[in-house]
Order: sequence, then structure tokens, then C-alpha cells
Amino acid sequence: MLLTAAKLIGLDSDRTWPAWFKAGMIFALLVLFTWLLVRLRVGRTLVGPAGVTTRGAVISRHRAWPDLYDIRIEPNPAGLRSPAHLTSAYCMDGRRLPLFFVDSRQCDDLSVEVEAIRTYGAAWRGMPWTRLPEVEERIRRRALRRVSGNRAFICMLYSYVPALFLVLWRVSRGEDSHPVLCLVWGPLAVLLACLTLFVVTEPRRPSHPE
Repeated sequence: MLLTAAKLIGLDSDRTWPAWFKAGMIFALLVLFTWLLVRLRVGRTLVGPAGVTTRGAVISRHRAWPDLYDIRIEPNPAGLRSPAHLTSAYCMDGRRLPLFFVDSRQCDDLSVEVEAIRTYGAAWRGMPWTRLPEVEERIRRRALRRVSGNRAFICMLYSYVPALFLVLWRVSRGEDSHPVLCLVWGPLAVLLACLTLFVVTEPRRPSHPE
């Protein structure tokens, strides 16, 4: 995987990449590969009388049953190679806790698995799962905010394409390319502008998980 990624960006070729660029990209690839490996190795979701605990590559999060509002199966917008459906636990304040590896790829019957978690959870928390309008509204608002953040980040990534072309064009003309302005402050301005726009238009958009 690491060698394939290196070939895709040309780090193993004779291109005149700066030494700092090659070192930085190799370091980033090593960190990404290590994170994925550790996450696959230790990542899990634990369910017990004390609540729900998710363990990732670095961070472990726990939610007690009284703090949980609902556990839901949701479509996954990540892509074709990802599980079609994921499972999320929602807190009373509307926050979402993705349950690692409780998905349509890891579970033979995801609906049965989640229903079993809900059944045990209802017994451990001492109350049934009840829909509350005020909590549903918090979940809706947080879902819209996640969508706004994700879309703004994607817009920032797209802004690197014209910024990179502008830097290369100025370099080819022997002019100052202003790399910090084009590749740092420019995309950051795009991120802030798009985030502001998406947040302002949130009340007009239907909410959906993302």
C-alpha cells in the first residue's frame, strides 16, 4: 500500500521534487498507514452494563446508558468501497458516537445486531428508547453542522487546484509565486467563507446523516 501510494505521487521517480517535500510526504504516508493498521488492530465497540465504549487507534470514548438517547443504523456516504450502512449512538445533547465496526460489512445481519444492542441497552438503562422532539431537533441541527463542515472542507481541497496552477504559472514566468499566500491563506479563506455560507443556509436545507 505504501509503495503504491509513493508511486502514484512519483516519490520513487527521478522527478526533481525538493528533499523536504519527499520527506514530508513519506512521513505523512507512514503516519497514515500506521494509523490504519493500529485502528484495524485495536479498533472495536464494547457494549456492557456500564454503557457503550468505542476504541480507535488513539482515542477511546465511553457513554453511559443514561446519557444515550438512541442507537440507529444510518446510510454511509463515504463511497462504494465502504460499508453501505453504519451504526451510531446518539446522546441526549444530540452528539453522535459512531460505533466502530458495527456496520453492514462486519455484521451478517446488521439490523439484528443493532436490535440486540438496543434490547440489552433498554434493560441496562432501566427505560425504553423513547423519541423526544427536543432531542430530535438537536440531532438535526448537529447533522446540518457536520454537513456544513464537511462541504466547506471539500471546497477548501478543491481550491488547491487553481492555487497550485497559479503558483506553477508564476514560477514559469520567473515571478514570485507567493506559495504561502496561494497554498495556505487562500484555501483557509475559502474554508472560512464556505463554512459561513453553509452555516447561514442551514435552516433552508433538509438534514441527512453525513
